Amino acid sequence: MRPDELERRLQERLDALGPAPRAELLHVLMLPDFERADRIGEFWSHPESRTFAELLIDLEEDKAARGGRVRVAQGDGAEVARPHGEPAI
Repeated sequence: MRPDELERRLQERLDALGPAPRAELLHVLMLPDFERADRIGEFWSHPESRTFAELLIDLEEDKAARGGRVRVAQGDGAEVARPHGEPAI
């Protein structure tokens, strides 16, 4: 699958989130690495939140999207702080 297709699919998944899940996504993405991993594990351990965990895992695995994921999660295109330890792009 081409990178632009992956990006489109990721954007569709993010667009489908409501305000509360989008806020939680933003919160989790801003956590330091180990705390973020623990929180993703908590979501994964509950069947009702496993799809949300899979989205977070996909964002973790897509290093190309990593720098812009917080802006995307915020949804308004405004510049926001990057997750702990993230370099500026």
